[in-house]
Order: sequence, then structure tokens, then C-alpha cells
Amino acid sequence: MTTAPNIPNTPAVALMNVILADQFMLYTKARNYHWNVTGPNFFGLHAAFEKIYDGLADDIDAIAERIRVLGANAPGTLREFLALTSIAEEAGTYPAQSVMVKNITADLEAITGTIASAAKKIQNDLHDEVTAGMLYALIEKYEKTVWMLKAATV
Repeated sequence: MTTAPNIPNTPAVALMNVILADQFMLYTKARNYHWNVTGPNFFGLHAAFEKIYDGLADDIDAIAERIRVLGANAPGTLREFLALTSIAEEAGTYPAQSVMVKNITADLEAITGTIASAAKKIQNDLHDEVTAGMLYALIEKYEKTVWMLKAATV
């Protein structure tokens, strides 16, 4: 990814760019699932996916704004997100509702791992307690969502 001249791309920003891309990819997937879920749990999952993407929209904004506070430009194009993300895109695929839940859960767990690694590095190596605290709060939120999704599928 390239940045504008005189805009720093610090190690913290580089870590947060990946988180932002992962969040945006999951946001898109959750919205896709919200639109395309079918089956006996339609109403519950339709609402759950909406809650997930609404929450992610707020989280995406917070991460992008933190990147800006740190003095860098936040990635904001699909091409940038696709280059940075580790979350798989599912173009043209509309899985069964149980697979949708499994995929969202796995993606949230992956993002949580990425965030945990970034938060630890930002806190311990870069000594940015504010950014690390923000990331730890996201971990708590995403772990709760994973727990709720898993509880609903038992």
C-alpha cells in the first residue's frame, strides 16, 4: 500500500491497516449473509447478521479514525482492502445458514487473533497504550459475539 507524501506509515499503522481491511471484509460478508440467508432460522440470523455488520461499521470507523489520529491515511478502497486482508472473499457463493454462522464465527476468531497480536506489539514494543486499549476492547467485543454465535448453534 502506498501513502501520501509526508504521511507516516508507522508499524502501528501498518498493523491497524490489516485490522481495518479484515473488518471491512467481514462487514461485507455479514451484509451479504444478512441479505441472502434462508431457512428455518431466517429471522434470528437475519437480525444477528445485521447486528454484526452494524457493529463492524462502528468499529471500522473507529480504527480508520485512529489511523488518522496517528498521522497516516487510512486505506479506503476495495483494492487496498483485498490486498491487506486475510479474510476470504466468497464471490458468488451463498452457503447454507449453518455454514454462514460457521464462516462468520471463524472469521471473527481470525480477526480476534490478528487484533490480539497487534495489540500486544503496539503495547509492548511501540508503547502506545491508547491504541492497544482500543484493540483490547475490540477483542472483548468479538469474543462475546463468537460465544453468542456458538451458543446459538448448539
